[in-house]
Amino acid sequence: MKSFKLFDSKHELMERVGEDGRSIVRIGEKKICLVLNQGEFHAFDHLCPHNQHSLLEGAINYKNEVVCPLHAYRFSLKDGSECEQRTRPLKIHSIKIENDGVFLLVKD
Repeated sequence: MKSFKLFDSKHELMERVGEDGRSIVRIGEKKICLVLNQGEFHAFDHLCPHNQHSLLEGAINYKNEVVCPLHAYRFSLKDGSECEQRTRPLKIHSIKIENDGVFLLVKD
């Protein structure tokens, strides 16, 4: 797992995700979605593992799953598993908010 400093403060993170609670950051060639849901930040790969469609527009449902807008595959924001195991899991990453900044821990 690699750590990347995204922002100098939680305030900067809040500004980035904005009122809709969503944003994308780029780490090298990789795009990561940042989502604020129920007061908690989540980070996951930008593309659905099923058909490589952007998950940025996907809804977050009451089960804390991101729903792909293309085929309605549902991925847990906790472990990335697809609810019916129809495709491989979505890569979930960690966000750590520390005194010296906001860090993204990216799984390889």
